Amino acid sequence: MTKRTFIFDSDGGVDDAQALILLVANGKVPDLITTVFGNVGRDQATTNLLATCAQLGVSIPVHRGADRPLTQPVIDAKYVHGDDGLGGAPRPVSQETHASDDGIGILIRTFNAAKAKGEKADILMIGPLTNLALALRLDPSIVDGIGTLTIMGGNVYGRGNTTPAAEFNIYADPEGAHVVLTAGIETVVIPWEPCLTHFMVGEKLDALFAGIPASPFKTFNEALQKHARENGIRRGLPDRFLYVDPLAAAVVLDPSMVTKSIEASSSVALAPGITRGMTLVDPSGRLGTPKITFVEEVDVAKVDALYAVSAAYSPKH
Repeated sequence: MTKRTFIFDSDGGVDDAQALILLVANGKVPDLITTVFGNVGRDQATTNLLATCAQLGVSIPVHRGADRPLTQPVIDAKYVHGDDGLGGAPRPVSQETHASDDGIGILIRTFNAAKAKGEKADILMIGPLTNLALALRLDPSIVDGIGTLTIMGGNVYGRGNTTPAAEFNIYADPEGAHVVLTAGIETVVIPWEPCLTHFMVGEKLDALFAGIPASPFKTFNEALQKHARENGIRRGLPDRFLYVDPLAAAVVLDPSMVTKSIEASSSVALAPGITRGMTLVDPSGRLGTPKITFVEEVDVAKVDALYAVSAAYSPKH
């Protein structure tokens, strides 16, 4: 069976970097990366992902995508990820430059190339869904070349992390999210709720990193998880590392770890007001949109094991 092309689409925050580390350390190096605004601006997100690649010792083409949502003003999450998007984690001495400013065109060409060969290309999206929404608008036929779309975003029970109703990645571009979630693609969503219930406690993390020899990569990786923990503590949470984007990466690596999920039609609330950006999840199918999978629970021990591998990773410099 032909190995599918794998695309990593990201807005370059702390947990985005850790998701990329989890994938590479566990043997799934993306064929290309597309960047998008979100946690930080698109250009900073691009720099952050190139920095992460440099720390990992891998060369992956990074293409800049959308720098704004389809209709609304740009928002960011610097209050979570820091002004630089990586929580001040140490930067590499040098890093590559981005491959192009044509992220949307790259998506279209990649999916069309897969379709032409009778294949599919998979994509993991852990930021706003704008790049794929624009690609679908420009060339709707690319759906035939899209394999599994895995998304970190949305919420099943209407409790958001950005507004009372909306999760950040969807709220950042509700129109774009609506295009993607209703496009008829084989879609697996890791929503906000399991991101709160799948974590590693701080004490276990400290013990894990204490057993790893010193290196620039360890310093970088450890700084990322410590920033995430400290951000949670500042918000009154216990000392724990919520997996968030790495949870979506873990599901890509091992789909069998999912132990509970919902098949449902979905839509996104687009009207102004308190529900804008809310993900509507309808298991009954009355919405009429194609059903997609919403993950509720995974075997967290399997996520822990993948994270332990990524913590101990040694770059091939």
